[in-house]
Amino acid sequence: MSPIQFRLAQHYDIAAIQSVRRSVSENRLSHSGSVTDTEILGYLSRRGRGWVCTQEQRVVAFVIANGSDGSIWALFVRPEFESRGIGKQLLNRACRWLFGNGVKAIRLYTDANTRAHGFYQHLGWQVSHRTASGDVSLILKHRKVPVNYGANRSMCHWSSSRL
Repeated sequence: MSPIQFRLAQHYDIAAIQSVRRSVSENRLSHSGSVTDTEILGYLSRRGRGWVCTQEQRVVAFVIANGSDGSIWALFVRPEFESRGIGKQLLNRACRWLFGNGVKAIRLYTDANTRAHGFYQHLGWQVSHRTASGDVSLILKHRKVPVNYGANRSMCHWSSSRL
């Protein structure tokens, strides 16, 4: 089996992105009409940036960051590719891009008490609030953390190292 690879998402990935999104069982937006191809194209071409993970040229996971509001719009991994660190690596790319563009705090929404909710909290995301619909808003703040460089300790910008 060939290794996994990561690259920027392109417009020609939209059908594969839709397929990955529909494959996830905890996704309440998994029916085919809930997210349109046009909506995804808008995020990839105008509002943000996306990355895909491929194996043997098949898209197995993706993330889309919304540069307009500094949020993670979507992160999905095919069930058979879970627990391999793929979601973490994709999220890292999206967070670095958002922080690199001056975002001070990244936000996302997910269903409360799901595996996704636990995944984000494990990576240091904090609950901001719960919505009336039962979703939870999570936030990840950009901060400086001490990094040990041998005998010297210096400050560097946090670069999603926990992700």
